[in-house]
Amino acid sequence: MTWKLAKQRRKCLLLFHLLAKSHALLRTNTTSTKRDIYYEDVSLWGSQPVLDSMVTQMTKLLNIPRCCLNIGATSKGLVAGSLNFLDGDGKLIDCQTPTGILIPNDVEKLSQFRSKAHLVLVVEKDSTFQKLIDDKIERFIGDCILITGKGYPDVNTRRFLRRLWDELQLPPLALVDADPHGISILAVYRFGSQNLEDIEHLSTPQLRYIGLQPSDIEALQIPDEAKLPLTQRDRSLVDTLASRPFITQNQLLRDQVKLLRRLDCKVEIQGLTKIHPQFLSRTYLPAKIQSMSWM
Repeated sequence: MTWKLAKQRRKCLLLFHLLAKSHALLRTNTTSTKRDIYYEDVSLWGSQPVLDSMVTQMTKLLNIPRCCLNIGATSKGLVAGSLNFLDGDGKLIDCQTPTGILIPNDVEKLSQFRSKAHLVLVVEKDSTFQKLIDDKIERFIGDCILITGKGYPDVNTRRFLRRLWDELQLPPLALVDADPHGISILAVYRFGSQNLEDIEHLSTPQLRYIGLQPSDIEALQIPDEAKLPLTQRDRSLVDTLASRPFITQNQLLRDQVKLLRRLDCKVEIQGLTKIHPQFLSRTYLPAKIQSMSWM
């Protein structure tokens, strides 16, 4: 009982400390990232996940977005392609670079989005993102905007994607691995996270699942050397996904999850190189985009 009481007291202490920090930021009209707050007093927080959890609890308690508390997150996502905008300081940011640019931390302060693109391609992994840039993907699918959250996306990447939709109304497409984590990452972008403070309108429900789909494993006759068996952890995630409403209520996702379980194997996007080194850029993506009648 004493241990539980001490734990609750510590939570209250951390919450009041965080409220005081947020109040100071709002009063001085400044912002700070969770990472900066953590390193200001490492001994207080103990670990970054503790601070992250407290920020989430505070936003839920107050029922307001984290951006209203002037507490941000450090971006890890990248953007490249036919896009420019003004950052919070009024500086012009051009995303047509050979490696992409880091998505700014102050996504809410970005303005004057301009683009000649006709779609946004959300890519699961940084390696695929870089390969598409190196392959000059725009030659095969036209002007586009590429985004990657380098796996499970951070808040800024998700909010940036949503802002692109709000500002430009360009159709967003998701390119993820044909595995449980790929589908889960797609779901985070499209439906929201189970863990983060999604009152911030981070989801982009317009995001469409272009691939790599489990049905492609058979349809493309992907070589066996590109296939990996599902692990027990993978199977557990498949079962979890299959029970979630956003899967059960969406026929495409429901069918793909069921097929993944039946095939009992997975294929990463890089597996398409077993067919041809540039199969993804020259054949797969152009064909998938052309087949989508809604565009």
